[in-house]
Amino acid sequence: MQPTRRYYSKSFKAQVIQECGQPGASIASIALGHSLNENLVHKWIRVHTQKNSTALQPAFVPLPLPSAGANSQATSSNICVEIQHPLGIVKVNWPTDNTAACATFLRDLLR
Repeated sequence: MQPTRRYYSKSFKAQVIQECGQPGASIASIALGHSLNENLVHKWIRVHTQKNSTALQPAFVPLPLPSAGANSQATSSNICVEIQHPLGIVKVNWPTDNTAACATFLRDLLR
């Protein structure tokens, strides 16, 4: 006899995902507290993040580049990015002389 498959309501999943998003929350302890498998909770979070990230994808906006004249020294020497993250808006202001570190930081943040 196979065990019956358990189904969870959307509101229950949303509650568990919200609990996991709290600062200092442990996904393992939250899963255990609800008698859930930790991998299942990770899956719910991943699916939730994927659904919400597609809705928040910004459109490409072309920006005019400064001319190569004397004003090029007056332009900003920082990378400025504002990202909508499930936990809030993240604003990044990074020096342009270290773009690789900025890319690594953003990649890790958006995982």
